[in-house]
Parts: sequence; C-alpha cells; structure tokens
Amino acid sequence: MDKNLLLHVFKTALLSRRFEARIIQMAMAGEIPGALHAGAGQEICQAAAIAALKKDDYILYGHRGVAYMIARGVSLSAILADIAGKEGGTNRGKGGVMHVVDVPHGILGESGTLGGGFVISVGVGMALKRRMPGRVVVYFFGDGTSNRGTFHESLNWATVQKLPCIYFCENNGYAVSVPTSASTSVQNIADRAAGYGVPGVVVDGTDPVAVFEVMEKAVERARAGLGPTLIEAKVTRLLGHYVADQQSYRPDAATVLTTKDPLPKFQEMLMKAGILNDALLTQLEDDARRQVEEAVATVKAAPLLPREAALQDLYA
Repeated sequence: MDKNLLLHVFKTALLSRRFEARIIQMAMAGEIPGALHAGAGQEICQAAAIAALKKDDYILYGHRGVAYMIARGVSLSAILADIAGKEGGTNRGKGGVMHVVDVPHGILGESGTLGGGFVISVGVGMALKRRMPGRVVVYFFGDGTSNRGTFHESLNWATVQKLPCIYFCENNGYAVSVPTSASTSVQNIADRAAGYGVPGVVVDGTDPVAVFEVMEKAVERARAGLGPTLIEAKVTRLLGHYVADQQSYRPDAATVLTTKDPLPKFQEMLMKAGILNDALLTQLEDDARRQVEEAVATVKAAPLLPREAALQDLYA
C-alpha cells in the first residue's frame, strides 16, 4: 500500500466512526430508528479490504457498520435517509442500513436473513464468470453467520464452479451475545476452507496493510479463474450489538473502547511514517464533521416516505 492508499483508508475509517457516532446520537434522541449495528472497531478492516477492489467489482456486506458503503462512494445523506425512512435513500428509506443497495457503486446489499448473502454471492459469481469475466464479488460476513448452512453449501458450489467469489469473515468474537467459542467447532473460521480445497487465511483485522495484502492475493486468484478464498479477519467489536445494547453478557464491555480501539493505533502508525500530522488530522476531523452535518441537514429536510410507497417498487 502506498501513502495515498493508507491515508484513504484512514479517512474512510475516520469518517465512518464520526458518522456512526452521530447516527447513534440521533437514535438515542428519538430522531431516527435505533436500528444501527455499529461497526466501530471494524471499519479499518472493511476499508482496507475494499481498497483492494476495482470500481467495477461487487460487494455484499455484513450488517455491522457503514464503512463498506462509504468506501464504495455512497453519499452519507443516502445512507442516513435509508436509516431514517426518508426519500433520498438508496432504497427510498425502505431498507435501513442493512439494505443499502447502490449498483453503480457495486453494492448489492445484504440479505434479509444473515447468511442469505452466501447464496446471492454464488449467483453473482456465476453471472460474472459468464458475462463479465475479470470481475469479482466479495461477501463480508460475521463469525456467527459462518455457522449457517448457506455458508457450506455456497462455498462448496463456488469452489466446484471456480467462481470469482471471495468470502471475508469479520470475526469479532460475538454472534449478537454468543461468544464464538460457544458456537463454533473450530478455532479459526478459515480452517473450514480445507474442507473445500480453497485457501483459508487468518489476518489481523486491525492491520490495514496485512488486510490489503491478503485481499489483493485473493482478488488475483479469483480474477485468474482459480476460485474462492476464505479470509478471516480477527477484529474487535467496540460497541454493543445494536444501539441500546447494554452488553451485560460481555466481560470487557466497560474497557474495550479504551483498550482495544484500532483507530488510534492506525493514526499513530501514520504519524510515525510521516503520512499524517496534527494539522492534517485536524483538517480531516473538520472535514468529516462537515460532511456528517451536511448529511444530517439534508435528511432532516427530506420528506418521510409516503404510506403508498410501501406497495411500490415490489417488482423489477
């Protein structure tokens, strides 16, 4: 990764963090529905992985966080409008943050059932192989989702067909409130790749360079027609499963935000490398705040979706 790409990943992660904090603030104030599953702690991983893709590649994202959409170029106002049920969202405010769909930016959304994205990724992979060779599709998912039957069925078929699919597991240690150790039979999700004869790679999800390099290799393999790669990024979920989650099930809930946040670590790395300095950081913070507040103002002024819209856009 060159300096420009590292700075791009940092800017994406920073904007995502500040945007989500504002969304949470609005949700707690009752201004918008509190349906956000915050991606704090995982946004560096998401942004670094997406940085290895081309603009005409596709993604199916996990439901945790907005960095996926920001990294692909979706406007903050469109994301917030979807959450708020307002006109101007990618789904006219019908789907919330879990169903942001922006095909021109390569974002194909998330299934209504976690794990359904595996099957969709196979369909996309088949279409790409036949109609648009050279492109890839990435499905981001969590450790809990890897225990769904669709994971195994889809990985098997994608391997048999050598589809240009990349499966990227963000293992944050919890499926809602269930620790991975209590729900999963293997130490690493990536170990399951051996059963399907594909590469399985474990990477530190807080290290943007490592994530980018692993993703770059997986993309090269997929583009070459060699089939899928299963990547497992070890990440930390800094906040609760959803906005109002008190995390009574979590021993480190009170300290994780101050002890395991990867964003200050990334910031320090860029400072030491001379890529970032205090003046530029202030500029980035101010720019992020401006973008967020502009999006908030736009969405507050937008009309709510009319009732009759519930029966519109049901068919292609």
